[in-house]
Order: sequence, then C-alpha cells, then structure tokens
Amino acid sequence: MNDLYTRPEELLQHLIRFDTTNPPGNEAALIARVAELLKANGIESTLVSKTPGRANLVARLKGRGEVPPLLLYGHVDVVTTEGQTWTHPPFAAEIHDGYIWGRGALDMKGGDAMMIAAFLRAHAEQRDLRGDLILCLASDEEVGGEMGAKFLVNEHPDLIGDAAYCISEFGAFPMDFGGHRFYPIMLTERYVHTLRATIRGPGGHGAQRHLGTAMSKLGRILSRMDGARLPVHITPVVQAMIETMASHLGEPMGSALRGLLDPVRTDHLLDQLDPRIGRMLDPMLHNTVNPTIVSGGSKINVIPSEITLRMDGRVLPGVSPQTFRSRGARADR
Repeated sequence: MNDLYTRPEELLQHLIRFDTTNPPGNEAALIARVAELLKANGIESTLVSKTPGRANLVARLKGRGEVPPLLLYGHVDVVTTEGQTWTHPPFAAEIHDGYIWGRGALDMKGGDAMMIAAFLRAHAEQRDLRGDLILCLASDEEVGGEMGAKFLVNEHPDLIGDAAYCISEFGAFPMDFGGHRFYPIMLTERYVHTLRATIRGPGGHGAQRHLGTAMSKLGRILSRMDGARLPVHITPVVQAMIETMASHLGEPMGSALRGLLDPVRTDHLLDQLDPRIGRMLDPMLHNTVNPTIVSGGSKINVIPSEITLRMDGRVLPGVSPQTFRSRGARADR
C-alpha cells in the first residue's frame, strides 16, 4: 500500500471508502491513513484539530528557497447522500464503464488523490524544487470551514501562511464551443447568502377543507421559483472571459457569444446554446437562489399555521446582500 501513489485511481478508491459525510465529518480516520502513507514514504506530517475527529494534515517538502512555497490544498469531507438514489453504492468506489463511482469522486477526493500522488512522486524522484511544496488536506469545507481552512488560517498560520500560490479544487469544466476547447481559470467566486422565509396562514384540523393555508402559499412560492432567473449581472471577469472566447471564434459564433454581454439578449441567447454550455455560463451571469429545506407541521392531521423555507443563495462579486435580496424579492413577484 505504500506505493499507492503510483496508482492514483486506486488511491482515489481508498479515499472514497472513508465515509466523511459532513456533518458530522469524521475526517480523522482518513487523515490518519494519509499521514501513515506519507510516513511510510519518509515524509513527516503535522496533524491539528479544533475538535476531536476533525483533523487537518499539513506536510512540506523543502525546496531551494528561490521562490515562495506552492500550496496543494484539498478538503476531504463530502456532502450527504441522504435522500438520493445512486446507481452504484456511494462509498464503494466501484469502477463501471471506465469511471470511478462514489461520493467525492469529483468534489474533491479526485483532486486530493492527484495532489497526494504528485506530492509523493516529487519526494520519491527527489525533484529539485525551487521553493517548498506544501500539502494540506483539510476538514469541514462543505459546512463553513470552521474546523478546517478557517481554523488553520487563524490558529496555525505558521503551517501554510508563507505560501504565495495555491492549487486547489477545480473552478470550472472545459467548454467545447464552436470547434474550440476552452479551459477556464477561476479568478473570482460567488459568495453564499442563506435566506430564510416564514410563511403563515390559517391552521386547523386536517378533516376540514381549508383555503389560503401556509402550505398552499408555499406551493405557489416554489412554483414561481422553479426555473426562474434573477436579473442579469455581468462582472468584469466574466466579460473578459466571454470577449476572449469570442475573439477565437469565427462569425457568426463570435458575435453570438458577445451577445451574452447585452442584458436584454442574455437569457434568450443562453437558451439557444448547447445545454451543457448554457448550464455552465448561466450562473456566471446571474445570482441564483434555490429552496433547499422546508420545516413545518408536527402531526399528519393538523394544518400548520407556520412554515419555514430555507434557501441557498449564491451571489456574484460586486453585488451586496441588500441588492441581492431586493432583486430576488422583485423576481419572485
């Protein structure tokens, strides 16, 4: 198992088989196994935790010191599989049709496996590094980072704080457009803005007919939100990306792509694109909000008078929370 890094696909399978669903996370067992793998190959690592079971790992290969360190950063927790139907067991890491199936295969144990393999390979081949190479595997990325990145930055800046550059989770997928393949580089990111709405209406017994209940109001709200777009918002970074892509395309493709930068035409043109491309570009040009959690009611025969709806909002750079909320409210009417 000590040469697992020479077979990244097997390393990925090994990582997936640790259930690190967050919450609760329980990343410590996976982190300990990676530390064992590093030690077996002659590399010491530092493990730090804010609370038991939520470990983070940092290891470093020394370079010549000519350039600042490069940080390889990954998180090892994954989102839940609860309420989902999987074709293959999510923590079995089985290979079917040439693909490894499992929770975290993309987000982001696949990236973790690649970085661990590259880190160990650099050590095994005694690469002459111009600067230090740092490997950091963190907990708790999926639920706020309190136990992972934030903890490391606030409590252990000495471990990673001197890094000038970082390679981490993928920011985008390749896009095939007009006979060209484009590889986007992420420069900015939307931020999370969680929303909560309280919906009220008359309560009563389930044996009676009711009008205007909180539940019926919720249904209308969800119907209006289904597939609705918030107003177009074009950021400087996305404008530069689209203009650069358009410059490599002939006509009429170049003009069609530039048309996305005209807010009057943006949504219509997005709907005309190949669905795979449109799906990637749409959230770069709009803030989004999606209902994710509904709470209300305690008995099957009682009409609830109050329901809570929680929504996951993602906001483009340059848009304030206040503007986001006001635009979302107008779009919902």
